[in-house]
Amino acid sequence: MKQKIINALTKDVGLKILAVVFSFLLWLVVVNIDDPTQTRTFTAVVTVTNADVLKEAGKLYEIKDGVNTVSFRVTAKRSIIEKLSPSDFSATADMNSLENEERIPVTIAAKSYANYITISSKQNYLYVVLEDEQTERFVIEAQTTGTIEAGLTVDSVTSSPTVITVTGPEDVVSTIDKVVASANITGVTSNFTESVIPKFYDSEGEEVDSKELTLSVSTVSVSVTFSNIKTVDLVVKTSGTLDSSLTLDSIKTDPSSVGIKGEATALNDVTSITIPDTVINLSDLTGSFTTTVDISSYLPEGITLADGSSSKVTIYVLMSGETASTAEVSADNISLTNIPEGLAVSLDVSSVTVNVFGTSDALSALNASSIKGTIDCTNLTVGESQTVVVQFENIEGVTIQNTSVTVTVIEDTSAATEDSEE
Repeated sequence: MKQKIINALTKDVGLKILAVVFSFLLWLVVVNIDDPTQTRTFTAVVTVTNADVLKEAGKLYEIKDGVNTVSFRVTAKRSIIEKLSPSDFSATADMNSLENEERIPVTIAAKSYANYITISSKQNYLYVVLEDEQTERFVIEAQTTGTIEAGLTVDSVTSSPTVITVTGPEDVVSTIDKVVASANITGVTSNFTESVIPKFYDSEGEEVDSKELTLSVSTVSVSVTFSNIKTVDLVVKTSGTLDSSLTLDSIKTDPSSVGIKGEATALNDVTSITIPDTVINLSDLTGSFTTTVDISSYLPEGITLADGSSSKVTIYVLMSGETASTAEVSADNISLTNIPEGLAVSLDVSSVTVNVFGTSDALSALNASSIKGTIDCTNLTVGESQTVVVQFENIEGVTIQNTSVTVTVIEDTSAATEDSEE
């Protein structure tokens, strides 16, 4: 029996071996027909490593044209390759391998089926542009946007922090002219604080893209406080008695009213701002008169002027039949008299604006070149911007108000030079 088995195994050995080889080849054909080898192209996002080596050298990098992906070919059995996706591969560019300051070799590695796939040996590169790094500090300008509610005014706008440090490419940082943090006040009626993202602007007012910038803070707290406001009239009190030869026509102010701000309880008690009678003494007047006063000291406690309201108010005291105007008098028409010996005096301006009063016809006919003035220099000493009064000569039908100007007084060296030459 044993011999029969041996004879059966050894009989036609060549044919049997040939059958085995054929069967193997047939299996390979079947396998390759059913699960053939395929090649596909994948695209992966490149991760840059060791970028800090550039920062230490005071450099930054930007991916050229924004292309931070590479494509590569992968070969594997169809059963394997159909399971693969871009997430199964890593693409790494090591900044330590930077070539010619413009490209970095990219290493492709498989995260899955590494032993069953072949990645193309073609070398891929990530192309970069190097830039110098710059760091600057900017004071933050706190502002408001939007529409304020009626009866309110913004009292103060502050930011925290007040300074921001900006680091980024030199060609970007160098264009920054100011940093602004704005809070929207539309619909807001009480003090508030909110966090806002600062914005950067160049000298032309155009916004600077901050995506490449590193900031010491990402948001800024902007605090806004409000005050209540109202508009009140200006009232002028007078003292003394007007000369019997004059008839008072009107006393007016410019502006006629001002805006004030403060707590609502304080504003409720204020109906007008009074300019006291110490400013206008009728007994001293010889005709129409104009003066300018600062009303800051006349405001009630707890009240201040609203933004946009000037503290300077001009008072016009007009006699019957007269109107007020101004004239531009050349400095050449102003004489300097009684100059102390050894001193030289000069006006600091080329012309002086003066108030003139009279009938409409008289003022229409007035020629500024005919107005003459005099400055008495008796008490002047050496110094710049000394205030003096110009005394003007009235012209028939026109009253010209004296006015203050500034002069510069220096030692007159020309006189000493002439004496030495003699």
